[in-house]
Amino acid sequence: MLVTCLVIVSCGKAPEVSNSPSAAGMSSEITVATEDDYPPFDFLENGQHVGYNQALLDLIAKEKSLKIKQEILPFQGILAGIASNKYTASNSAIGITAKRAEVVDFTMPITELTNFFLIRKGDTTIKSTKDFAGKTIAVQQGGITAAVLKSHAEPELEKMGLKVGNVKEYSAFAEAYQDLLNKRVDLVFNNIVALKRLVSEKPDLYEIGGQVGPKVYASWAVKKGNKAMLDVLNDGLAKVKASGEMKALQEKWLKVTFDLPDTPVIPPA
Repeated sequence: MLVTCLVIVSCGKAPEVSNSPSAAGMSSEITVATEDDYPPFDFLENGQHVGYNQALLDLIAKEKSLKIKQEILPFQGILAGIASNKYTASNSAIGITAKRAEVVDFTMPITELTNFFLIRKGDTTIKSTKDFAGKTIAVQQGGITAAVLKSHAEPELEKMGLKVGNVKEYSAFAEAYQDLLNKRVDLVFNNIVALKRLVSEKPDLYEIGGQVGPKVYASWAVKKGNKAMLDVLNDGLAKVKASGEMKALQEKWLKVTFDLPDTPVIPPA
């Protein structure tokens, strides 16, 4: 596991309010888990951890006078680490699901993460869910794309008397995209933000197909029942949302803006 530490200290002393860490009896230093291979949300650029989530965390740390110890690890270890108290929170864009809500509490949404399918440029054989039959589909191991495949795509195919050919799970999407080009898989499920970025960078190689499953939102997460930390993060997010800074960061990093709900929304099963 690659571990980095980042300390962010705001200048001056912020006025103490009811949902500040000190007023809640909490330490102002928190350990935040995130990933670094999920552009445009989190990734490395010239050796620096950047992206939408990182920029948003910087704003919240300044707003709430938080000192952040940041640990970088694969997504698959983040939720378990929060549940076991290894990390105070995660600023990864974690897709909200009912199963995940059993072990963590979610902040207000920070982005939409509705899933679509990606195909090779010019592939006319896959236009809708029925065309998934017999195909090899790439999803992220332990991610919401794998859950959407099980909860929506496969049941829809079963109703038509059809089924998926094979499913390949990846720890990160870069390898899945390459396997798509090399025809080791036929399509890749991922969220619309990541796919739009990929296609804008490589329009001659890939194209986006239709939506898979319901609308999905993503949030940051804290351990189930840690209301004090949840309130601190929600208050900071609400302020940057109201000021327009959240949408400005979406425009910069995601190249699309969203009108987001103020509370977590669990998609229908």
